[in-house]
Amino acid sequence: MPADIYFLNHSGFILKIDDIVLVFDYYKDPLQHVEKMITDGRNKIYFFVSHFHGDHFNPSMSRFEEYADGYILHRDCDLYLRDAGKMHLMDVGDSYSNEDFTVKMYGSTDAGGSFLIHCHGITIFHAGDLNWWHWAGDSDAANLDARNNYFAELEKLSGGKVDIVMFPVDARLQVAREWGVKKFLSKVESGLLIPMHAFGNVWAPSYEFRWLFPDQKIWIPQKDGDMFREE
Repeated sequence: MPADIYFLNHSGFILKIDDIVLVFDYYKDPLQHVEKMITDGRNKIYFFVSHFHGDHFNPSMSRFEEYADGYILHRDCDLYLRDAGKMHLMDVGDSYSNEDFTVKMYGSTDAGGSFLIHCHGITIFHAGDLNWWHWAGDSDAANLDARNNYFAELEKLSGGKVDIVMFPVDARLQVAREWGVKKFLSKVESGLLIPMHAFGNVWAPSYEFRWLFPDQKIWIPQKDGDMFREE
């Protein structure tokens, strides 16, 4: 089944699979794709939030409550809904399912967690802030801890297979920008890779990346609102 994928901004995406609309880490939506999905009137809409950081979580999403079918959030998010039954708070390791999808929350190497979702035969992974956060200005000890924490989280996903993965490729990491995504792809068989969380220039895969993963399918959004269909 095809999936229509819309890049909202930063780490925010919409995946539309038939009449199921999955909104990830809604922060900004300059082209108002969410509003367009709502006004269609035929879609079932679910919001997923990996953690509370302001570049992943915008509490104004509560204004869609009347039209949304559910909000699946890490427990560190503070969101008020009039209908508490639409809210599903998760901790790392928790699972939740309904007639439209199943989701398990995996870990992060920063705040919150990451999402592994099965929906209409498609497996989706949104990493949130799961990444190898190697900062050039940090001490060797801090960067060793960051590496070890990331490797430990990846082991929980190792050997898996996903159809669509959204993963940070953060320009602020400079020489280490690709380290996290390269390690992820070495552990998890991934159909379509979508970079996110750029915090700078749009990612252009390095020469090394292209030779390490010559057959990797990649969609790199160039601007807010870009759309891609994954068949």
